[in-house]
Amino acid sequence: MNKFFKRLSLSQRLSIPVMSFIILVFIGFQFITYQRFLKIERENLLSHTQVLANGVGMNLTAAVLFNDHIDGTELLSAFKADPLIARVRLEHLDHSLFAQYINADIEFISPTSKQQHDVSVQSYHFGREMLYLMVPIMMDGEPIAHMHIAVSLKTLQQMRITHFKISILLLITLCAITAYIINRVQSWVTQPITQLNNAVNRIIKDENPSPIRSQIQTSHEVGELVNGFNSMQKKLNERDAKIQATLNQLGEEKAFADDVIETVQHALVVVNQQGKITLANDACLYVLGLPAATAQGLSLSDVLHTEQPDTFRQQLDQVLNGQKQFDHALMKSAISTGQSRTYEIISRPLEHRRQTLFAIEDVTKKQHAERQQQMAAKVFDCSQDAIMLLSGSGKITMVNPAFSKYLGYNADDVIGKHFHQLLDLTKYSKLQRSIQQALKKTNHWQGEMNQLCKDGTYIPLFVRINRIQDSHRSEVQTVVIASELRSMKKMRRLEHLATHDPLTNLANRSKLRQELRQLLTKRQTASAVFAVLFIDLDDFKTVNDSYGHSSGDKVLQIIAERLIRTVRKSDMVARLAGDEFVTIINPVSNQDDITFTCERILARIMEPISLRKKIQLNIGASIGCYYVFANESLDVDDILRRADKAMYSAKLSGKGQIIEFNQFRHD
Repeated sequence: MNKFFKRLSLSQRLSIPVMSFIILVFIGFQFITYQRFLKIERENLLSHTQVLANGVGMNLTAAVLFNDHIDGTELLSAFKADPLIARVRLEHLDHSLFAQYINADIEFISPTSKQQHDVSVQSYHFGREMLYLMVPIMMDGEPIAHMHIAVSLKTLQQMRITHFKISILLLITLCAITAYIINRVQSWVTQPITQLNNAVNRIIKDENPSPIRSQIQTSHEVGELVNGFNSMQKKLNERDAKIQATLNQLGEEKAFADDVIETVQHALVVVNQQGKITLANDACLYVLGLPAATAQGLSLSDVLHTEQPDTFRQQLDQVLNGQKQFDHALMKSAISTGQSRTYEIISRPLEHRRQTLFAIEDVTKKQHAERQQQMAAKVFDCSQDAIMLLSGSGKITMVNPAFSKYLGYNADDVIGKHFHQLLDLTKYSKLQRSIQQALKKTNHWQGEMNQLCKDGTYIPLFVRINRIQDSHRSEVQTVVIASELRSMKKMRRLEHLATHDPLTNLANRSKLRQELRQLLTKRQTASAVFAVLFIDLDDFKTVNDSYGHSSGDKVLQIIAERLIRTVRKSDMVARLAGDEFVTIINPVSNQDDITFTCERILARIMEPISLRKKIQLNIGASIGCYYVFANESLDVDDILRRADKAMYSAKLSGKGQIIEFNQFRHD
């Protein structure tokens, strides 16, 4: 305790005992007052309740003697005069209920066994929530019944709360008055001495103390001491202020220079005449791959790892000797991780320190981006498709040479104009809604359209429209890419003629062999079985001899159409030559499917064919079948040869037959 008081200041030693004493005296006084007041209130409540109960009990004598329960209940209702009475129970001497009164507004709490015992001993008991009384009904000095009364202590509880609030308010007021008095005493007595002591300590600790301002000088000696100290302190502060202002200015200039150096994204290094790095900024970590602390003391040529180190050292020596300077020089090098980089170097001499400042920028990504941009521009210019870029408002911002080639417009003719000015709006209105819906849903649309050229002619185009978001602006732009369809359709026609029979429009021998090669390639990674049907018309030569080649050609066209309608869409029908057809059934799940398909083919071929002058022909056919399995090493010629052999076997068997070269099996 003594150590605690020794650590206290003078003002604390004065205020703590005074405050503690006053608070303790107040609490003790309030406690005694509260107990006395509570006792009086209890006695008043008990007395009041007993008087009321005795008055009611005198009237209950007759009702008890004549056992008149109704009269007893009515008499007990007189307790309504006291709203605190929760319940009154009138019992015979044998504790049987005679009548009772219940106040529904007050919750009744039953007494415990101990409380009931106390009531029977002293005729009342103050509980936590209730006052329990037992009042006898007397006749000729003898009890004939008892009233058990429960009274709510709600008013006492409210009195406790009110007393507590008043006590707290008085305590706060007392503390405030005491604190004010102590504050005045401290201001008059202890504050000047404390301020003087603190000011001396701050001077000892080399801090900047503020002047001592004592509101009331307790004595002439203390006032003179304070004034003398303030004068001395003022002169010290003036001197320190000048020194601090100079230091602050230097600090701000240094901090500004450091911020500028650290904010620069280039690697800034200072190199002495021996080629050693004496100072570096934090950007060296990202540009050179070395922390600034690690780079200091190293040679600049060793840090850069240039591809031609000897040449760079010679150039570096010339820079350090003041003979030349690097001015946006490009150097290729590899950092410590081995990754190739390109640096742009600028050097400037620092005359006062006889050193040189190097600003090194990593331009690897910049060069790559420039190359990508140049390549994209070349692709844009060299594209065979017409490309048009639209702004968010629909104005043309860029077109490529192919656009001018196809439509006849120069770039200067269309840039800045709305794309509607280049369209035939009558035809475009038919597509506009579908285009807008597709762009709104997927940001993409493609389809064919006829575009009006500058000379008034129309050109068929396959158009692809894409909406893109500008990475630099929030504006949504539109890219239109158009392919000229005239050459494409011509190429498709040529390709179709090269792979299809001109008479029947079926796949020709070349297309058949191509399809078989693809199936054989896929068969290396799949286990599906497919079948090749070699179909030859029976006695077709008599048709040409009897009715002419034009009739024979018509018969072949009808047979070709029937074959296409008989097989599945996934199957293929080809014409080899003359009256020979080949059908690829892919895939095949069982032998019955092939048998059923072959029978359908024969039935469709044998259906009557009507020619001119009411001539009807009945053409038959023979079919040879070969199954191709995944584990066989065959080429296209082997497959066609075996299917052809099975077909000739069908011919020799009497025509109109189906012969299988091999048996179907499940691999």
